[in-house]
Amino acid sequence: MIFVMDTTQLIQQYLPQDLHQLAATFTIPDAFLTQMPDIIELVLRSKSMEKPEEKQSWFTMLPMMNDEQIEKLRDILVREKQKLQAIEQKYEEKKLEIKKKYLLKRQNMWYAKKVDSIRSEESVHRQQELEEADALLDGL
Repeated sequence: MIFVMDTTQLIQQYLPQDLHQLAATFTIPDAFLTQMPDIIELVLRSKSMEKPEEKQSWFTMLPMMNDEQIEKLRDILVREKQKLQAIEQKYEEKKLEIKKKYLLKRQNMWYAKKVDSIRSEESVHRQQELEEADALLDGL
């Protein structure tokens, strides 16, 4: 008895869960799902192939491509993924840097307000001490 999985089962077995729904919208050769799920994932996650038609075109062409062409496609998509990760990392670093600057500015503003508040309190206390000292001198 031969057990044949349908494409939905292959998608669930060979691709990450976050891609199941997206992958189900395409016609993907079963052989590539089982033998090269990494290239299927790379095509699905590719940002340079925005339109579903572009992704489907690659899935349709895969069976016609030789091993060298498939490796070139994989290399291109891996480099794209790495470059996008580098850009994302720089973006996150910039966001963190901006947050730190903002936090430092807020801390400095809080510090300046606190210093002003302490000076005001000291001024009020000094004034009260002077008034008390004047009252004591007048009482003598």
